[in-house]
Amino acid sequence: MSRAKKATSAEGQAGSGKAIPPVVLLYGSEPAPMSARLRELRGMILTPGMEAFNHERFSGRELDAIAPVLDACGQLPMMSERRLVELSDPEAVGKGRGSDKGKMLEALVGYLKAPNPTTVLVLSSSGIDGRSRLVTAAKKAGWVEKFEALKKDEDAVEFVLEQARRTGTRIDRATALSLVGLCGTGPSDLVHALERASLHAGEGQPVTQQDLDAVVAHTREAVIFELTDAVGMGDGPRALAVLAHLFHESSQPEIGQANAVLSMLIRQIRLVFAARMAGQGRGAIEAVTGVPPFVARKLAGQARRFDEARLRRAYASLARLDRDLKGGAHSVVKAPYLALQRFVLDVCGALPGVSPRL
Repeated sequence: MSRAKKATSAEGQAGSGKAIPPVVLLYGSEPAPMSARLRELRGMILTPGMEAFNHERFSGRELDAIAPVLDACGQLPMMSERRLVELSDPEAVGKGRGSDKGKMLEALVGYLKAPNPTTVLVLSSSGIDGRSRLVTAAKKAGWVEKFEALKKDEDAVEFVLEQARRTGTRIDRATALSLVGLCGTGPSDLVHALERASLHAGEGQPVTQQDLDAVVAHTREAVIFELTDAVGMGDGPRALAVLAHLFHESSQPEIGQANAVLSMLIRQIRLVFAARMAGQGRGAIEAVTGVPPFVARKLAGQARRFDEARLRRAYASLARLDRDLKGGAHSVVKAPYLALQRFVLDVCGALPGVSPRL
């Protein structure tokens, strides 16, 4: 397994040759690899032709109680070795419906302690807190796989090159580095951007910087620069407009998109912080951050708008928002887009009677 693969999913995952346990939890901010893993599990578990009898799906955001899921897990498979039960967003079961969420969580955790051996329960979530009791119980009962943005640009470059080899796309390392600079380190965005660039290049042709400029240059990283620029200048209206664009252009659930935006903001503030500490020389910024020259120029401009104290407060604000998005605050989990809007207004000093945190 490559470094890139390890960074996207690596918490108690069993090897491909081992039996699938009765409990699997998939979570994180990267929907593309998570969905691919879920499709793989379906193919491994379900007997062809018997899917209609042995496969049930539930959405936690639509359930008032956990009982239907547990009832489905208790049924016997029909002409197959195992049944497959899927529950997305288990942390949202009963939320906002007057239900006793604590009792439902206890019931689900209780099932995980003694799961039905002929059922595979697959839990998936883009907003669950990795420190929750549910995640802890799932680790003891079976597999837990986390899908998130890669930590380092060099790992993201390796991921792009690996994806290109798998799909037969031709791209060199320098162009892959530029792609990461434009899209960030999220595997989902990198996969989609590589597909668009490959289509623009044409069948059998290598992906070049010209292809990236044509179809990728105004995607995620370009937009996040606009967002951090607007926040840095205290331009609340512009920052809100860019934030709206990020959400409206995404096919992810709102909580997943919020986590993706938060991940990009954290990465961008980290890069700006590194640029600030490196000084204004583009060469020094390139050496410290490892970004391409055109990104280093943008970072130098952003670093001039932040002092160290503001950057530290920015990190603190993002840490609070990260905690709240992962279950620390019900109001944030229920309306993550609204929470991000308030964050932007807060740091831009646009809320009456509220001092900016940045």
